[in-house]
Amino acid sequence: MSTLDATVSMLEAMPEDARIKVMEFTKSLFTSRKPANPFVPLSQEQILSDLAGSRQQTSEGKGLDMEDALKEMGKQHGFI
Repeated sequence: MSTLDATVSMLEAMPEDARIKVMEFTKSLFTSRKPANPFVPLSQEQILSDLAGSRQQTSEGKGLDMEDALKEMGKQHGFI
């Protein structure tokens, strides 16, 4: 299942009032005069450091399969 398919599936499973809230939030991202990006810019050094840490965790078997992680998040937030 693609990310798009999973997203559509979660939206279809949501109650109507929750879907309306998602739609209102999504519209606000496009109509806001302020940048909606919650992420602060990172330096190249920070990105490479984070990547090295991530690779280390993966090599130690501490990584998560993305599909499993998305399913778990969906269950935690009531989408699945």
